[in-house]
Amino acid sequence: MSEEEAQRYGGSAGGGGGGGIGALSVDLLGQVLDRVPEPRDRKACRLVSRAFARAEAAHRRALRVLRREPLPRLLRAFPALDRLDLSACASLDDASLAAALAGADLGTVRQVCLARASGVGWRGLDALVAACPRLEAVDLSHCVGAGDREAAALAAAAGLRELNLEKCLGVTDMGLAKVAVGCPRLQKLSFKWCREISDIGVDLLAKKCRELRSLDISYLKVSNESLRSISTLEKLEDLAMVCCPCIDDEGLKLLSTGSNSLQSVDVSRCNHVTSEGLASLIDGHNSLQKISAADSLHEIGQCFLSKLATLKATLTVLRLDGFEVSSSLLSAIGESCNNLVEIGLSKCNGVTDEGISSLVVRCSYLRTIDLTCCNLLTNNALESIADNCKMLECLRLESSTSVSEKGLERIATCCPNLKEIDLTDCGVNDAALQHLAKCSELLILKLGLCSSISDKGLRFIGSNCGKIVELDLYRCSSITDDGLAALADGCKKIKLLNLCYCNKITDSGLSHLGSLEELTNLELRCLVRITGIGISSVAIGCKNLIELDLKRCYSVDDSGLWALARYALNLRQLTISYCPVTGLGLCHLLSSLRCLQDMKMVHLSWVSIEGFEMALRAACGRLKKLKMLSGLKSILSPELLQLLQACGCRIRWVNKPLVYKDAI
Repeated sequence: MSEEEAQRYGGSAGGGGGGGIGALSVDLLGQVLDRVPEPRDRKACRLVSRAFARAEAAHRRALRVLRREPLPRLLRAFPALDRLDLSACASLDDASLAAALAGADLGTVRQVCLARASGVGWRGLDALVAACPRLEAVDLSHCVGAGDREAAALAAAAGLRELNLEKCLGVTDMGLAKVAVGCPRLQKLSFKWCREISDIGVDLLAKKCRELRSLDISYLKVSNESLRSISTLEKLEDLAMVCCPCIDDEGLKLLSTGSNSLQSVDVSRCNHVTSEGLASLIDGHNSLQKISAADSLHEIGQCFLSKLATLKATLTVLRLDGFEVSSSLLSAIGESCNNLVEIGLSKCNGVTDEGISSLVVRCSYLRTIDLTCCNLLTNNALESIADNCKMLECLRLESSTSVSEKGLERIATCCPNLKEIDLTDCGVNDAALQHLAKCSELLILKLGLCSSISDKGLRFIGSNCGKIVELDLYRCSSITDDGLAALADGCKKIKLLNLCYCNKITDSGLSHLGSLEELTNLELRCLVRITGIGISSVAIGCKNLIELDLKRCYSVDDSGLWALARYALNLRQLTISYCPVTGLGLCHLLSSLRCLQDMKMVHLSWVSIEGFEMALRAACGRLKKLKMLSGLKSILSPELLQLLQACGCRIRWVNKPLVYKDAI
């Protein structure tokens, strides 16, 4: 057997041995890896055998890079990539991107994400388009410096089907015209917040990109004329125009004269749109599946309700957040739209038990119900939801202060598929958590401002809700280290955890959190009893930590920063405002964390001007966002501030008095 054949089949030439895993083909091992969804499990497979490592290299389809230094090697190591994510690649700029692409074979790459990659300009995009001949999707969202030259570079990718230019603030009609002419096969396009684009650009887009199926023009100052142009797109299915102040009912009437392909429309926060306009839109598009009109409609007329009835067979999502409702209105919606799977009534006045009961009795397929700030609801509403919506997966009840463990018991008993529940500021207690612990499929649990919850309640959750990935315990002040121990023992998959103002937690509690290997976001604001010892436990155990909030942790000093600098190598966002750290600790931190991009450091009283200067110079080129005290603006070197700005860093200057708050 040749060396090439041995490597392909995992023979001795590859160090895999003649039997076992090493005897299996790369193709077969690749199929095995395709059935391993968790990245950490795939990594374990690679460490077990070099044969698995070869198979991973040959079959890997997606790659997310956090640092620019290994990018050239990684692109060469994985020749079969389909998706490349560079959105978190610190310090990426035109030169480093072009150099990495030069030696790589990226003929299979179809999707590239460069969201927030503010250092990449038109030269880097030119190199990307040239290196990826089969490119179909690019995400350039939140690259606020991107403009018409960047759009022109992307226009050279003639096969482009999806393009996200959200918050590319420099893009004008000229840039959009380049894209429209160069990429006629576009199917999905977002230029949300690109406020320099006008009706002229939208009109040319509609004429050139006839394949468009999804379009987002939210926050643009376009007029009804843009909707006239958009109405000619025969294949358009999804249209978002959130907060377009110049669009009104006349525009929706123009839109209704177009083809009948539209399936989803979002007119949220369009203040000049009324229910009559939506009624005319429905009249022309009788296959609508999703309607979002949050914070736009002042009232719902009978005409709109009668038109909703024509969507009885198709409408599945209806969001009407922020307006006046009545029991009779909810009853009419239930009768007209009994195939709904999602209803949004957040911050709607007039939502009562009677109204919810009349709605859900007719809408038994509901999976998502948003009742945020509907504070008239009681357990009776929950009982009606539980009895009628057996497939419920998401229930949002923030600030529903009249619900209690009785109603939640019925929800937990009758809705076994519940995956998300928001009980923020509902005042629930441990008995409620005992009932919710029956929901073994629970993924997201929000309990902020529920001060009656104690360690006992967390033990219930830890005992049976092992799939939870997000837990919010903001200001649950009765929780102690024992509760965190129970939580860490039973909920190993937690990725997002909010413990802000849980002031009884100490370093001992953080030592338990160190066992949460999948934790990515941790908020510890105003935990006055934790020190660098506890931060060390978290940094050592939570290798995947991306965001950490230590604001007003008054006992976390340089020792905590040194631990983060050594162990939290994937950290991208850090808040240390009001912490007693010094310039030495800050400089060491910023020079060590190569992935750190977002830093909030207000009122670091122990850091000198020289300390700030050294620390910021150490991280220049990587930082994208900074938050600092406005008094530093006139003291720091102008040359340093210009350098940060040139590297794509946005600085938010704040003027806040130095006030030390208790953890209450």
